[in-house]
Amino acid sequence: MGESGLNNERDIINRFQELKQELNTLASKYNDVENQAQEHESVIKTLTPLEGRRKCFRLIGGVLVERTVAEVLPAVKNNNEQIRMVSAALEKQVRAKEKELIAFQEEYKIRVKGEGDQSEEADKASAIKEKKGGAGVLVSKQQK
Repeated sequence: MGESGLNNERDIINRFQELKQELNTLASKYNDVENQAQEHESVIKTLTPLEGRRKCFRLIGGVLVERTVAEVLPAVKNNNEQIRMVSAALEKQVRAKEKELIAFQEEYKIRVKGEGDQSEEADKASAIKEKKGGAGVLVSKQQK
């Protein structure tokens, strides 16, 4: 899309907000897929040490189906591989969209309110924590 057609402030702001929304949507999808991959890995880790003849249940299209570990484990591993491929593709899209957003922001010299202040606030917060020492940590005393 040619950004050179953006000639007034409102169009630039709208395009910037669209880019941010697209980035948020992609990031959300990426997080969902990553969560699914972690769930699959947890299932794989749980099923791997079990005997192949052992019963297990799998949810397929909203229906709970009885199978054996030997039937389910290869399917779950295959699904996990496919999910990882989708995750990698989404990660590339997120990185590309981030670059596009940053380039747009630099081209039109857009500064988001509070964006530069965040690092200063984080530095102040860490300095306060260092002064307090072990603030926020509860330690029980052993009774003699």
